[in-house]
Amino acid sequence: MCTPTLALAGISGVGSAIADRQAKMAQYRAQKAAVDRSNYMARQDYLNKIQISAFKDQRKADLFKAQLEAQAASVTAMHRQKDINQLEQARASTANQLKLQEKVAEAQFEGQEKLAESIRAQGTILASGMSAGQSTMLTLTDEERRLGQAQAAVDASLFNARQSFGLQEYNTLLSQYAADSQAFNNVIAAPMTPEASFKTVRPVKMAAPEKPGMLGSIMTGFSAGVKTGSGIGHASGDPNTPWWSTKPVE
Repeated sequence: MCTPTLALAGISGVGSAIADRQAKMAQYRAQKAAVDRSNYMARQDYLNKIQISAFKDQRKADLFKAQLEAQAASVTAMHRQKDINQLEQARASTANQLKLQEKVAEAQFEGQEKLAESIRAQGTILASGMSAGQSTMLTLTDEERRLGQAQAAVDASLFNARQSFGLQEYNTLLSQYAADSQAFNNVIAAPMTPEASFKTVRPVKMAAPEKPGMLGSIMTGFSAGVKTGSGIGHASGDPNTPWWSTKPVE
C-alpha cells in the first residue's frame, strides 16, 4: 500500500529526474551545436584558404610567364638592334673609305699635274736658248723646288685625309659600341621562379561532447524524492516510523 508521503516523494523524484534529464540534454545539444558550428566554420575557412592560395599561385605563374615572354622579347630586340648597329657601322665605314679614295685620287691627279707642269717649265727653259751657266741651273733648281713644294702640299693633304679617315672610323666604332651598350642595357633581367604558397594547415576537428547518461538523472531524481519524503515525514505522524514505510499504524 502506498502512503501519501511515498507517492509525493515518487512524484518529486520522477519530476526531478525528468527535469534534470531535459536540462542536461538541452545543454548537450547546445554544446554539440556549438562544436558542429565551430568545425563547420573551421572547414570553410580551410577551404577558402586553399582557394586563395591556388588563386595566388596561379597569379604568380601567369606573372612569371609574362615576365619570361617580356625578357625573351627584349633579348630578341637587343640582337636585332645590334644587327642594325653593325649595318650602320659598315655603311658609315664604307662612306669614309669612299671619301678617302676620292682624296687619294685627287692627290694623285694633282701630283701628276704638278709634275707635268714642272716638266713643261723645264722644257721651256731649255728650249728658250738661254745661255748655259749658272742662270740656267738656278732656274731649273727653282722649278724643282716648286715641284717639291707642290708635292709636299699634296702629301700633306693626303696625310690629313688619312688621319681624318682614321678619326671618323674611330668615332663610328665608338658610336656602335655606345648603341650596342644601350641595347644591352634595355634587356630585361631574367625573372626569378616564384615559390608556391605553403600548404594550408588542416584544422583539427573538435570532438563532440559526451552525451549525458541516464544514471545521473536517475540519481538526481532519487535524491530529490528522498529529500521530499524526509521533509514531509510519515503520514502517521509517528517520528519513529520511517516515511517510506507502508505498514499500517497499530
